[in-house]
Amino acid sequence: MFPLAGKKFPSSADELAQAIVAALSDVFTLSGKAVELEGGKYPAIKAVNIVLDDATVSASKPPPKPIGTGKRQPGPRVEKLNLSAQPIHYEQAKLNLKLSASALRFDFDRDKKGTPLLVLTDAKVGKVDARISKADIESLVTEAATQAAKQQGIKIEDLELDLRKSGPRGVAADVRITAKKMMMTGVIRITAHLNIDDELNATVSNLDCKGEGIVGSAAAGIVKKKIAPYDGTTVPLMAFSLGDLALRDLKIDLKKDLHVTAGFGSSAVA
Repeated sequence: MFPLAGKKFPSSADELAQAIVAALSDVFTLSGKAVELEGGKYPAIKAVNIVLDDATVSASKPPPKPIGTGKRQPGPRVEKLNLSAQPIHYEQAKLNLKLSASALRFDFDRDKKGTPLLVLTDAKVGKVDARISKADIESLVTEAATQAAKQQGIKIEDLELDLRKSGPRGVAADVRITAKKMMMTGVIRITAHLNIDDELNATVSNLDCKGEGIVGSAAAGIVKKKIAPYDGTTVPLMAFSLGDLALRDLKIDLKKDLHVTAGFGSSAVA
């Protein structure tokens, strides 16, 4: 499911492309031509290419998931869809996303505010590949810990991140941080669990922070208060919802990066 700009449902390929680009611009700072439609006679389209390479998330937080009212109308049919976001920039992190699918069908819908929506109702086969490096995750955690600890005159000197699988769709994270104040050092440990759902959303849970030593304990108390609001936070790893479809055969690989692959559609193979 994807929001469209404007008030009316697109009646041509050009209008559809313009509505998608305008909606994307509400969330991303785009670096080039983001949407290209190729061939076919509308509402039949041979190929839709969405390019978000080097786009930057401009919104302070992800927009809420669009929810349709259910008063649908038939939308476009697309032979091939390709989406590339290599990478999308979000603060200090970079998310690399690739999506491809064939034989797609869409409906038009509206949310409760009347905003047009493009809803994916069917696809023969689709694949999703999302990747974020451990270095980028470390950078985000380091920045958050640094901002929290400096209130007590504590300096973050080193950070080590350990990721491991926890169930078929879960990742356990253990962060060990070395903190220093004047001549004393201590250790802060942040632990959390990530669970990835059928729409490639990662939800943070069991977020905790503990300290070792005088400096570590002092810093941990401040950091724990700062990170507490993030417990239960959901981070989307994909640029849009799959509408009526759900991911399956989801696989998590932690050898080098946090790498998630999955399939969707009637003949999906991840």
